Amino acid sequence: MRKWQRIYSRTMVASTIAGCATFATVDLAHAQSDTPNPSAALQSSQRTIDAYAVFGNGRATEGGDMRWRAYEVGFGDVINDYLSVYVAYLNEGHPNDHHRDGFAALGSFRLPINDRVAFELSAGPYFSMDTTHVDNETRNEKRWGLRASAAMRFYVVPNGLFFKLQYNHVQMINGFNSDAVLFGIGSDLRGNPAPALSDGKTQVSVWAGTSQTNRPQVPMEKGYMLEFKRPLGNAWAYSASFVYEGNNGVAGRRGLAAQFWYVAPVLNKWVLSAGVGPYVSRDRNDPSGTTRLNALLSAQVSYQVTNNWAASLRFNRVATGNDKDQDMFMVGLARNF
Repeated sequence: MRKWQRIYSRTMVASTIAGCATFATVDLAHAQSDTPNPSAALQSSQRTIDAYAVFGNGRATEGGDMRWRAYEVGFGDVINDYLSVYVAYLNEGHPNDHHRDGFAALGSFRLPINDRVAFELSAGPYFSMDTTHVDNETRNEKRWGLRASAAMRFYVVPNGLFFKLQYNHVQMINGFNSDAVLFGIGSDLRGNPAPALSDGKTQVSVWAGTSQTNRPQVPMEKGYMLEFKRPLGNAWAYSASFVYEGNNGVAGRRGLAAQFWYVAPVLNKWVLSAGVGPYVSRDRNDPSGTTRLNALLSAQVSYQVTNNWAASLRFNRVATGNDKDQDMFMVGLARNF
């Protein structure tokens, strides 16, 4: 998407890569301490989550070069030795007058060459948001498309830490296409298949952080959330939340959101999750006073401090129909009841 405040982009990339490296290091230690048997590890009763972060450069059919700002982070379930499913956030870089990013749901086929090398093909629907200019006015365009990739994995430890070389192609409906070559790290992570939230408890969390409208020279404000979440088994959850986005003079929204969550526990205390759902809000800076229906998309990493308390980082994207998209980078504290 657009300049969604470079501090957000760089913080998220650095945090995600650092997180993947931390997970991978712990996974490497476990792999070296256990009896090496890659096939048995994948076939264990534990749920295996694959997480990765890649960075690189590319070119768009409209706007030209990406200028080394393209990156992707993703995580998902390893179904078996050959198939996986993922959710991914992709920032396509910054070609001229375009700042497009979005979220994809991916299916992946992996062909192991040996214990150290695997070839991977992935594809799936991609919802993108592009900040650009139309008739000299800022426009946040939303489009659907296809995100496809071919990649090579080079495992440091079989079924553990790996380096990844990836080629991405984005094919958009009524929009420009892009291609990129990216390189990064990832790991197959095995941990507790049942996060603490999955025992049927209700989780109540409070959130605070920054809120930034995706327009040039708009000040950053403080945002807050109060959320109630319930599990649906070990891999899913649903939530209801009150959202206050702050008021920067351009957007001053507050409202209620409902989200459906994909939950992926990694190691014993960490949980990655992604949520999407409707967000009904009213904007104090909208002269019409109209209540509008938006979409709220979220990515979250949590650490289970105790069985009942968790600390989390979250990125929220408010996708609107009136060119006032908003990014929120938040920290939260949750309690299971």
